Amino acid sequence: MKIAIISLPLSYNYGGYLQCYALMETLRQLGNEVYYLQRENGKQSSLKKILDSSKKMCEYIGLGEVIYIFEQQTNSGLFYKTKHFREFTRKYIKTISPILRSTKEIQNYCKKHDIQIYITGSDQIWRGSYSRSINDAFLGFAPKDSIKIAYAPSFGSDNWEFTEEQTNFIENQLNTFKAISVREKDGIKLLEENVKLNITPNVVLDPTLLLSKEHYLNIAQQIPKRNGVLTYILNNNEEKAQIIKEFCQKRKLQSYSVINPKTNSNIIKGSQGYPIEDWIAGFRDANFVMTDSFHAIVFSIIFNKPFWVFENEARGNSRLKNILQLFECNDRFISTQENLNIVDWERPIDWNRINHIKDLLTKKSLDFLKDALEND
Repeated sequence: MKIAIISLPLSYNYGGYLQCYALMETLRQLGNEVYYLQRENGKQSSLKKILDSSKKMCEYIGLGEVIYIFEQQTNSGLFYKTKHFREFTRKYIKTISPILRSTKEIQNYCKKHDIQIYITGSDQIWRGSYSRSINDAFLGFAPKDSIKIAYAPSFGSDNWEFTEEQTNFIENQLNTFKAISVREKDGIKLLEENVKLNITPNVVLDPTLLLSKEHYLNIAQQIPKRNGVLTYILNNNEEKAQIIKEFCQKRKLQSYSVINPKTNSNIIKGSQGYPIEDWIAGFRDANFVMTDSFHAIVFSIIFNKPFWVFENEARGNSRLKNILQLFECNDRFISTQENLNIVDWERPIDWNRINHIKDLLTKKSLDFLKDALEND
């Protein structure tokens, strides 16, 4: 079958790229031909067109390294990271649309490629404040008689971020879906409280958890090994930095990051410059992981690495708490407002139990996908 997936645009975000790749790869392993729809809003500015074209031309004629050195010194790194993300796209994601800036462009692209099944998800595509188009996030562009599936979209919050008019559209649209799942238990609650559905939604795993540890090891096999405390902090503050510093000093371990190639410190600022393969290897090699990121929790679980999770209100604590609850490890969540002196930093993780939960949830999630893809 030919399948089109829509999620948030691939904006040089590790988790976004890997969830896209993982869902596409899973569907390919099930025997399907898969396309990823790059949906953006409005027209691209003339300046951005010129900048993008200039960077591609510099890379083509061999001046990419010059731009990289400049961006290292200025801590911008946009060329460096876009280069690596484009390479990952060519090698692993493969079938991705050009930027589609309207519903009509999406429909034309899907018609050209004879798309038969439409999937929305994963990531926070159902977060009202993030979505480029509510219509497209809920597959309003798909033909009425087509198969429509929601696989692990996230609302990203425990609040319903839609107007009454949008809610009416969402309810009508979801009732044309063959199968509906969400990534968080809170998502089920939001649906139950705000729309009436004729099918029961399920909770499924983020797509990155559908692929095995061995699969990711193969992707990262060329990256040199290291050790220490991996710090992947998206929203920094002095409290987090001090906790990480003391944690590392007490264990006589160095910290390392997989965000900014200019620094090896545990204070993470600037652009995301490491290749995706290097990002994966960061979890492969870690003695411990300290993070406030959803997908860093996911990859800590995949690689069975002891981890601690800082609160991150700006990006949504509910997502972090939901996955910890799903894997029965709520005690790994750290609120910097609490008395950290009572935290048992040496508390072990029962990986046998967590791996068993992962196996059960993976089977459930794959069964959901297989059933949804079956012809009635």
